[in-house]
Amino acid sequence: MDTTRLARKAAEEMRARRAAAAMVPARRRPTWQTGLVWLTGGMALTWLAAFFLDSSRGSARRHMAYDRAMATGRDLGRWSGKKMRHLRNKAVGTVAEIKGAAEEKERMERSG
Repeated sequence: MDTTRLARKAAEEMRARRAAAAMVPARRRPTWQTGLVWLTGGMALTWLAAFFLDSSRGSARRHMAYDRAMATGRDLGRWSGKKMRHLRNKAVGTVAEIKGAAEEKERMERSG
């Protein structure tokens, strides 16, 4: 059986499927849904600005948000440092195993 003929036929079928799929128009989201998403996003941004820019408690909220962000950054730095040390130690161990295996192979070849 000629495989090039089969490959050509499969390629033609794939092109035909792509062409058929390209003819189907993409379904668009209704305008009211798009407007509702923008309205909700705008309301959320407005609420967030009012929450942090409040004259009575806004300063405390901003400082708490800053403190939380800094603490999260420190925690992430500690975690990544531990992870990096772990991966470095694993790599050093793997290199040592490979060198040991190579030395063992040399010893076996010398002894005969």
